[in-house]
Amino acid sequence: MKLTILGSGTLYPKKDRKPAAFLLKTESAKFLLDCGFGTIARLVEMQIDPREISGIFISHFHTDHFADAFSLIHSRFVADLYEEKKEHRKIPFWGPRGTEERYKNWRKIFWPEPAEAYLLEFNENTGEFGFEDMIIRTFVVRHVPYFESVGIRIESAGKVLIYPGDIGSNTDLREMVEISRNADLLLIEPGSEKPTPNHFTIEQTQKLSGAANVKKTVFIHIRPNDEDRVRKFVEGSDKFEMGKRPASRQSRNPDFILIFWIPAWGGNDKSGVSQFKIIFKQTPRSALDID
Repeated sequence: MKLTILGSGTLYPKKDRKPAAFLLKTESAKFLLDCGFGTIARLVEMQIDPREISGIFISHFHTDHFADAFSLIHSRFVADLYEEKKEHRKIPFWGPRGTEERYKNWRKIFWPEPAEAYLLEFNENTGEFGFEDMIIRTFVVRHVPYFESVGIRIESAGKVLIYPGDIGSNTDLREMVEISRNADLLLIEPGSEKPTPNHFTIEQTQKLSGAANVKKTVFIHIRPNDEDRVRKFVEGSDKFEMGKRPASRQSRNPDFILIFWIPAWGGNDKSGVSQFKIIFKQTPRSALDID
């Protein structure tokens, strides 16, 4: 698996930290974890056609996680029209209860033309699903009381990624430990300095990561005023990392790139390494390779 963090920031974007969006590539899929405003532009900057996206997960309905989801669908449809394609590739959504309803409400406002035959599939029930070469499990997390929020566990070729989205301090930590147990990568916010109903603290994340034996924890959803605090926490650690490497000035660069080299069956080349090691490599694209 290869994970590119397109945005590791919050509702208040900064030049080098955009709202939440994460592109997961496997052998057969390009899967978006959240789709905050600016996601389409980030994809285009990386020379990725939005029509290449094969599935979308939405953790909750705040605009820094959901705002570009409708625009992504609309842009795919229009791009097909430009090329005079009569059939459109179906795209599935995974999200909280209300995802389909909110999509339809957006359509009434921004795309009032008669409904076209654009194939969408909404999965709003939590549970386990097979998709392409991934096993997806969604689960409820606590964030705000105004709507449901969900997290996701993705397994592919023996590697596991956990992304709970925004997660509140009153979430059942024991349940999160079981979901995250022995994960290869945990994408999670460092949250507030003190516990709040809406966001985790660094200390809670540290406790979760340790109890679940997570191999690598990457902090995302980092507030501008928390940069120094989070950076100080991760200094010298081989278990924790900020969701952004020292930035190249080229705007097309993603915030962060993670690469999982998956053991190949019976292979002995680089793609078939038998041991999971973490190696930091500074590159012009500010990438982090995980070999």
